[in-house]
Parts: sequence; structure tokens; C-alpha cells
Amino acid sequence: MPQHLLDRDRDRRLSRIARVAAVAALALATTVGTAGTAVAESPEEHPIEISVNKAGITAPQNHLGGLVSFRIKTDDPAGRQLQLLRPKSGVSIDRVLHDLADAVSRVPATAAAGMRAVHGEAEALGGAMVTPQVHEQFTEEVDPGSVYLLDLTAFRADPAHPVVKTLELAGTNGMSANQARYPHGIVIHRPTSDGPRFQTDDLDHVHLAYLVHNGSSQIHETRLRPVAPGTTDAQVQRYFDAVAAGRKATSPFTGPATGLGAFSPDRSASIQAHGLQPGRYAVLDLVPDERTGLPHAALGMHQVVDLK
Repeated sequence: MPQHLLDRDRDRRLSRIARVAAVAALALATTVGTAGTAVAESPEEHPIEISVNKAGITAPQNHLGGLVSFRIKTDDPAGRQLQLLRPKSGVSIDRVLHDLADAVSRVPATAAAGMRAVHGEAEALGGAMVTPQVHEQFTEEVDPGSVYLLDLTAFRADPAHPVVKTLELAGTNGMSANQARYPHGIVIHRPTSDGPRFQTDDLDHVHLAYLVHNGSSQIHETRLRPVAPGTTDAQVQRYFDAVAAGRKATSPFTGPATGLGAFSPDRSASIQAHGLQPGRYAVLDLVPDERTGLPHAALGMHQVVDLK
């Protein structure tokens, strides 16, 4: 068999293996310690409701930890991005936000240093990019403790005045992964010899849930931007190449972003969009690389998909 066919067959098998492994890992993490617990409703039936807009963040102050579902909405016509953060032991949220201000810098060297610092100081627990037409719901394992909800849209515009709300997770709800909706497909963040890449399996429908797993050593996001029919990955790459070189470029994107926010290595979550329209989309990661400071998408971490 020709080598390219062997490589393709290998990649498909690895994708399926990775999918099973990621689902199993999430199941293991959420079933430990639940023996003897009465069967409860799926966490998706009772999510933590969060809204974010120009007026701030509306969310409860307390909730049970364990397998937790977050439903994020906005009425901001321009869309909004919410990010969940948890500082590591001994690190203050102020310290994390100070370094995150560097991470969102337009200067690559500053952004790279900021990302390295944030990676070492905090766990990125995901989040969501939402519009008035599209809200997102994501479900993941979160241990008890403080979780900080950050309006990342406002933070990028004014890092000196962060809009943050604290959510205290106390105890666990005893829920296990088999009480969450089984994902239709999977998206994996993975390193390759060519740089970070998305590996997808059955990413083909706007209404279904997908498991996202960060299998790399850096923080990544899973952003969806609509593109015109016929748009290719090569065109998307040319756009990012032009932007990185400081040249004027016509954006291939035809609408605002939706999707899952920044995720630390080895984390998994199930995400489902509500209101997303069928069409062609680019899956992107705009989180700065810890070495170059360039968005991971500029390094090739993008993939054009058709969602029905």
C-alpha cells in the first residue's frame, strides 16, 4: 500500500484511539468516589447560568463542584467572550491577571512571556465565545474551590480594569460522566512536527455535542468563525501570514466567533452550541504561542469544516 494511504489509515486509527482515551479519561475522573451515590439528572439539565455583556457578568455565587455544566449567553450585538480561570496554590488572581495582560499584548515577545507566566500560575478551565444568536453550554470536571469568571472581551480592551466575578464550588454533586450527553465527535489539540494542530473526528453538525481534549503542552482554544463557501485552509493561512507580516489582508471570516475558550493541557470538556447555523467554518486557535507569541492559528492551527 502507498505510504500516504498508510499514513491516512494510521491517523484515522489514532483519532479513534484518542477519542476513546479522552472519553475514558473524563469518565474515570468523574466516577472516582461516586460509588453508592444515587443516580442524579444529567448536569446539562441544571447548568450554571451565566450572562455577560457590557454591563458585566451575571452568575450565581455558589454551586456544587464535580461534573459541572456552564451555559453562557450574551445580548451584546458584537458578541462576548467569557474565560474561566483558577489560580494555582499560592497564586493570587491579581497576579494571574497582571500576566494575562501581557499575554493579550500585540507585541509577540510580550505575549509569549505572558502566556508562559499564566500557564505556570493558573489553570484555564475553558469558557465560551457567544453572540445573541448563539449561546454555548460546556460540561467538565471541576474540583471544589474558587473559579474566576473573566470578561475577556472587556479585558482585551482595558486590562487595567478587569471585569471578574468569583464562583465558589463547594463539595461535589456526585455526578459521573455517564450522566452527561455522549459526544457526537471530538476535537483534539495536539502537537506535531509542523506545529500545533486540530485533530477532529465527526465534527460535522451544528447542533450536536463534541468532546474537546487538550492533548498538547500549551493552552489552546477552539474558536469557530464562519467563512464563505469554497474557502480553503490555504486561504486562511495566507490571511494570517499577511497579518503577521504587517500587510493589509482581506479577512476570510464572515461573522463573529463562537466556541470554547482557553483550556489547559490534559483537560477535557463536552461543548454544545445552540443557535449555530449550518455552513462552512474555520476552527481556529488565537491563543498566543508560548515561544513565538504569535497566535497558534498563524502557526497553522486552523481547520476548515462543513457543518450541516
